[in-house]
Amino acid sequence: MEKIGFVGGTGDLGRAIAIHLAKHYEILVGSRSIEKAEETVSTILREKPGKDYLQENLRSAENRNVVESCKIIFLTVPHENAIETIRSLVSNFLGGQILISAVAPVVKVGKEFHSKFDSSGKSVSQQIAELIPKSIKVATAFQSVPAHILYEERPISADVLVACDELETYRIVSELISKIEGLRPLYLGTLDLSGEIERLTALVLNIAIKNKLKSPTPKFNSF
Repeated sequence: MEKIGFVGGTGDLGRAIAIHLAKHYEILVGSRSIEKAEETVSTILREKPGKDYLQENLRSAENRNVVESCKIIFLTVPHENAIETIRSLVSNFLGGQILISAVAPVVKVGKEFHSKFDSSGKSVSQQIAELIPKSIKVATAFQSVPAHILYEERPISADVLVACDELETYRIVSELISKIEGLRPLYLGTLDLSGEIERLTALVLNIAIKNKLKSPTPKFNSF
């Protein structure tokens, strides 16, 4: 069975994606601390009783073990820690992997949410691509999916925008997205457009607050 890993898999979004993909893949839930990873897996199994695939396919690991052993890796850490986390793991990557960044650089200013990028104006995904070995393909996705809806396994109908430089990378990422019922992958374009996806989180949060909407998420219709 193919193995998929989560760097920072103990957070809300990492756990939410992991429980769905565990139906089809072996999942490593990673953390800087193995104790925290073990606690997260134990919590999931306690909150999701009777699901044999979770018992069989969810494993805890340190982040470095995730990047040393998985061909597909999700980065689901808070944006404040994303670059530092990747820097600490650069020497552990296998090479030839796919890294899916779900990082959303969002800060709250007063009563509104804003996207926050560094002085270069580059997206988090672009910064990551500059740090890791060139053989690793970076994709951006999942910034606008409500984690709690996925984790609670409530019905959802949402589009997941993906930015990456190669169509083969998109094919693999879109296949993963399609494994989660109710999610549809849509290709936005190259990694140069990854910032547009990362900005979606602030957009969705502001729409929710200003219009009193619960867990809105983009869905694109064609007429």
